[in-house]
Amino acid sequence: MNISVIAMNSILRRSRITLFLAVALLLQLCLPMPAAAATEPPEVEAAAAVLMDAESGDLLYALKADSPVYAAGLTVMMTALLAAEAVEAEEVDYADPVTAADSVYTDISADASIQNIVPGESMSLRDLLYCALIGSGSDACNVIGAYVGGSVSGFVERMNARARELGCKATRFYNTHGLPHDGQQTTARDMALIASAFVQHAELMNIVNTISIEIAATNESGARHLTNGNYILRSDYTRYYYSYANGIKSSYTAEAGFCLASAMKTDDSYVVSVVLGCISKESDSGFMDIQSFVQTKALFQWFSQNYGLREIVNSMAPIEEVPVELGEGADSVVVCADGSLSLFLPNDLVIADHYKRQVKIYSMQPGAEPLQAPVERGQVLGEMTVTDDAGKVYGPFKLVANTSVEVSRLSVLKSKLEDTFSKPFWKYILWGILAIILIYVALVIRYNVIRARYRKKRREQQRAQRQEARSGSGR
Repeated sequence: MNISVIAMNSILRRSRITLFLAVALLLQLCLPMPAAAATEPPEVEAAAAVLMDAESGDLLYALKADSPVYAAGLTVMMTALLAAEAVEAEEVDYADPVTAADSVYTDISADASIQNIVPGESMSLRDLLYCALIGSGSDACNVIGAYVGGSVSGFVERMNARARELGCKATRFYNTHGLPHDGQQTTARDMALIASAFVQHAELMNIVNTISIEIAATNESGARHLTNGNYILRSDYTRYYYSYANGIKSSYTAEAGFCLASAMKTDDSYVVSVVLGCISKESDSGFMDIQSFVQTKALFQWFSQNYGLREIVNSMAPIEEVPVELGEGADSVVVCADGSLSLFLPNDLVIADHYKRQVKIYSMQPGAEPLQAPVERGQVLGEMTVTDDAGKVYGPFKLVANTSVEVSRLSVLKSKLEDTFSKPFWKYILWGILAIILIYVALVIRYNVIRARYRKKRREQQRAQRQEARSGSGR
């Protein structure tokens, strides 16, 4: 009997403990967990480096971002970008056959990387881009430049003009391929701006993500076998490989060191990395590691652990409630932004503390006419900008009505009457009518008073006459 009681108590105790643990686990799952604090960025070993939000141009990491440096073969990004934009403008096509001119070896030294293209050789523009971007063919860059720009020198002028349009402040190109030239320089920030434009072209990204390809034989050459030297894309180079990396271009010259421009795609948005002026040094494992790949991989890993694509403006979220006059069943309408804004930001950043909205509703400005029905869904009723701590302004975003508001006929009639009788002319008319009515009433009253007096006097006279008549008859 005692054994049974002890066993029962033991079972009850275990049940209570199990229930307590289950409740504790449930609370842990349901309650929000505090965001992990952002870790410090890696100490990048390079002459200059940046990590940039390709959409906004915001720098997420910067090391001597605006210091002048050599970019070497990263210059080819601009050459390819202008070709892609010419295709987009329907000036040329990727399938166009392009014949190499005598300018194919302009500003190319004997030790440069080339694809042995000879004058008179013909291949498609797409194949030339493979030769330039994957095969690092300086000769291919010149052929592209001469075809798209009319001449190599004319194309270089376009490269510099486009760099200025993209916001590059310290970049000067003297050739299409990036081989050393007096005065040719750039910055990590400028290269990232060019890379940000580059990643917007799907055909270019398809090319730079190609690991190996065979270019068809031409009228002057057999097939060319190209292998991508961007080891951050290569799973066979495990110490460099990063599975989320996309392109773009690796490069080396003695003057520029090891350089790498790469990108990482998150939720259809890119962050681009540019690392310039790196060295090769022995690792703990005994390998000579090219630091442009090592440092880029470290930046991407740090970014993945600490940053996310955060929503600043949601096109579905209500922004403001706007008063509406003459509405049928509604006296206001909600406005939303006509677009959205998402930025790569630290996971633990409180957005409301660092990004402030400036909202302007047209009908609510001093001296503005009030908004009246009808209001159509999508009708622009205002605008909004967003400003960050550094004073950078995003927008403006149009603010549009998220619903329609029909007009109320009764309200319109009432409003028209009020509007009509609020005009001075009608005020005078109303006051005149009121005065006439008051005069008429006064006259009626006066008439009735006089008439009453007359009747009273008449009765008194009649009474007096009757009395006189009775007095006369009595004699």
